[in-house]
Amino acid sequence: MRKLFPAVISSACCAVRGCPLNPRFFASKHVKPYCLSIYLPMQLSTPQQLFVNLKPNLKSNLKPLDVFKPFTALGKNVVATTLTLASLLFSPAVFSAGANFASASQSVNQPSAVVSTQPSLYAILMAEFAADRGRIDQALATYKQQSFLADAAPVFERALGLSLQNEPPQLSLAFANAWQQQNPDHVPAIFYVTHLALKAHEYELAGEKLNQILQYDPDADLSQILIGIYPTETRDQAELLATLNRLDIKNNPSLLVMKAGLLLQFQQPKAALVAINRALKTNPKSPAFLTLKADILQALSPSHQVIAFIAQARKTVPDNKALFVYQIRYMLKQGKSAQVWQQLNARANQQFLADEEIKLLAALVGIDLKKYAAADRLLKALIASPNFKDQANYYLAVSAERQNLLNDAIGYYGKVMQPDLVLKARQQQIDLLISQSRFDEAIASSIKLREQFDSFAPQSYIMQANILQKNNQTTQALALLNSAQTSLPNNTDILFAKVLLLPDDDYTSKLRLLKELIRLAPTNVDYQLEYAQTLVNLKQNNEEVTALLTALINDKEVGLKARQILSQQALHQANNATVISLLSDNFDIVPDVISGLLLQQAYLNLGNQKEAARINQILVHELGYQPKNLQ
Repeated sequence: MRKLFPAVISSACCAVRGCPLNPRFFASKHVKPYCLSIYLPMQLSTPQQLFVNLKPNLKSNLKPLDVFKPFTALGKNVVATTLTLASLLFSPAVFSAGANFASASQSVNQPSAVVSTQPSLYAILMAEFAADRGRIDQALATYKQQSFLADAAPVFERALGLSLQNEPPQLSLAFANAWQQQNPDHVPAIFYVTHLALKAHEYELAGEKLNQILQYDPDADLSQILIGIYPTETRDQAELLATLNRLDIKNNPSLLVMKAGLLLQFQQPKAALVAINRALKTNPKSPAFLTLKADILQALSPSHQVIAFIAQARKTVPDNKALFVYQIRYMLKQGKSAQVWQQLNARANQQFLADEEIKLLAALVGIDLKKYAAADRLLKALIASPNFKDQANYYLAVSAERQNLLNDAIGYYGKVMQPDLVLKARQQQIDLLISQSRFDEAIASSIKLREQFDSFAPQSYIMQANILQKNNQTTQALALLNSAQTSLPNNTDILFAKVLLLPDDDYTSKLRLLKELIRLAPTNVDYQLEYAQTLVNLKQNNEEVTALLTALINDKEVGLKARQILSQQALHQANNATVISLLSDNFDIVPDVISGLLLQQAYLNLGNQKEAARINQILVHELGYQPKNLQ
């Protein structure tokens, strides 16, 4: 039985015009690529001109690679095209003695005694010119037709690359499968078909091809063939698991690991543990396998046993960063920050603390444990890092704020420039400035934000408006937003900020803006809630409010707010029982002031003084609310 050498497959493979196939696949000794660089003068516009340029160089003993040597010194005015073609691809008939374009063309289109069954160079060039000019259908048709001739594996690979770029996966799979069936000894094609079948969720075909591979070599490295094909739909995952269950996997680690992951996903951790243990017998030092086993153990064992396993696994690969980070994060998840701090600072782990990512993680643990001096030293060491300086400044600010060093915190927040952090950092900085009544500096920070980041202009205007409002300059704040709206029309964030800035009793203006927001973003829940609240305050459109909010009352994030608005409407309609039905259960579990006040009013309206007094006790003693006479 032939032995397959491990082949690295990420998508099945050739390096042609950026095609998604990966040339690393040909690492196997059974698969040897012949990468041939063809340099075409830019003035050439047809394959015929290329043949004219080739003619003076043709000799009876010409080798295929020699054909293209005249073009290797053409200088910078060339277009480089990489074709993966086998060294004996080109039929000698194309280059017969005294060859010219006419005879070449005739040999391609009119079979004769000297014409080989191998692919024609002329046809390949015609296909490549067609592809270069965007005539993909024509190129694909020619490439596919030529690929079914003798010794045409490289042409197949180019055809498959074009197909993957330009055709639905099912068509690429059908082509690859048909070619592989005609060329059953071409091992790479089996991998191509397997990968495509898995990606297209054709698990019966994938199972057949995987079995073929396993018959060649039970230990074949399939790790990369599985990249990018893991299904996201539950039904597809179940089909893949069923396919794997039917396979004679033996001890193939790649398939065992995929099977273990699927079994864990389908709440079968015991079976998953059996599979991962079999995989670990083959690769006992694989960090990925070890972490998967740790994931499985989390579903079977108490946390201290999982921690013990990870510690033991780390002894197997003590220098592996990924497994060390896994250990740290799992222990943090279990609330063991103190033990994590010890691990991070242990002499045996000094090599890891030199890593910038782990250094940042250690600093965050230090801040959490109030070890500010040590955390700040780690963060200051990251200031010089291009990749971590912004995060370092941000968390130095957090550390300073927790130490009540507010001026230091303001300074550090101002140094953050990373786009995904800068908005939060500037808001934190502005909040601190406002807390010190430094309104002018806060406004300057918001203006600087939009000068530095055009994309954050709407947020910077909103920040500035909020600063003005907190400085009792609501009129100026609204004027600023009106000006911003002129330069950024239909920006819903600015419109909504105007809604929130309007006086509570200006319901007419609010309603006009909210209708515009609902038109621009009909599914935005925040706009829906504010719109419903405004209608309730105006005692209008009760049925519309009910229809709008009923769909939201069970939402985890906004359900309570929706029930509170519906309760306000119910009080307006003297429907006190509805208020109790909507709010009482939630209030007894997680009491809050708004729900308490609404419930208290409903009980008072019903004359239930006992329940009203109980609610009042909770409001005063648990929530710190100062009671008011609601009657």
